[in-house]
Amino acid sequence: MFIEAIISGILIGVSYAVLAAGLALILGVMKIVNFAHAEFAVLAMYFPAYWFLKWWGIDPFLSAFIALPIFFALGYLTHRLLIEKIIGTGESSTLIITMGFSLLISNLILIGWSGAPRIITQPYTMATFSVGNVLINRAQTYSLFASLILIAALFFVLNNTFMGKAIKAAADDPEACAYMGIDLHSTYAIAFALGIAITAAGGCLMATYRPFHPFFGETIIIILFASVILGGMTSITGSVLGALIIGLVQQLSVLVIPIALQNVAVFTILVLCLYIRPQGILGKKGRAV
Repeated sequence: MFIEAIISGILIGVSYAVLAAGLALILGVMKIVNFAHAEFAVLAMYFPAYWFLKWWGIDPFLSAFIALPIFFALGYLTHRLLIEKIIGTGESSTLIITMGFSLLISNLILIGWSGAPRIITQPYTMATFSVGNVLINRAQTYSLFASLILIAALFFVLNNTFMGKAIKAAADDPEACAYMGIDLHSTYAIAFALGIAITAAGGCLMATYRPFHPFFGETIIIILFASVILGGMTSITGSVLGALIIGLVQQLSVLVIPIALQNVAVFTILVLCLYIRPQGILGKKGRAV
């Protein structure tokens, strides 16, 4: 059971890591707290993951990569039409607007597709790999490899493309970027779109092994924020590490406490870590993406 808990914690932690990386990217570049972040993952669980499978038989793992351009465009439009208008208006305005947008997305899903929980049923959904006496869920295993590909692709884009370097520069010193002729409006929009796109792909992967409903985002957004805070707020690498730690804590804690209290263990560890290192595991003063 201990070995299974560790393996399960890693698998779940990597699933959280994809979503947390997108959140850390947006927070690191634009310095805004996006409470609607998890709702984009839930929207992707329905469309394309669930409905593409129902309509055309497209596997959700393929839909995860189809979701990238769809949600990149959606994220870009969301930034241009909404987020761009509230940047600089104060943190309270940003929090209220993104919370309201979160409720809007959830209720649109509820109206369009009802509140009934959905589950994707594929041959690998409940199937397992057997390694000795240890059972490993196949859907989670496939999701692990796809998630690692997405995270590696994000780091490649940020470190090896002109736009990625512009995003990192805008995160470090936006004023200097403006002096150098970098269009900050477009850079912020692309950074936001990129964060939403990778989050949507992560949502498709998560849908392959756990049920979801219109308000599922409320159950994971707090975990994503905890991952980002634990890792160091604006560090993408830190958010990935924080998500892994939280996944492990969740699964190991159920060996000694009821499963309903697993998040109590998560936030106990979070408080202890922040007491020892307030800036987070990889956080530094003034650190950017």
